[in-house]
Amino acid sequence: MLDSWPMAELTRSSVHEAADRLAAVLNTLPADERRDKALYHLQRLQLSVTASHSEAVRFAAFTVNKLVADAGAAWGEAGAVMDRLRAELHAHGHDF
Repeated sequence: MLDSWPMAELTRSSVHEAADRLAAVLNTLPADERRDKALYHLQRLQLSVTASHSEAVRFAAFTVNKLVADAGAAWGEAGAVMDRLRAELHAHGHDF
């Protein structure tokens, strides 16, 4: 059982790293309500992953994903960075 503990840490780390990268991209955008909402829900996503709260992860991930998708090309590389975060979440059993 102890052997699985480091893997759980790696899981959190890889999702958090992908979320941190998205936050960095979003923080380069001009401040507006939509960007601030995405950053808020991205923070909620990270807290939910840390707490292993699957329903909260699902809600926050869905919301961030939708905001980034709706922004489209206006948010530049955010779409590609969201793809990476989505892949990390899916790889760790989070569907939304």
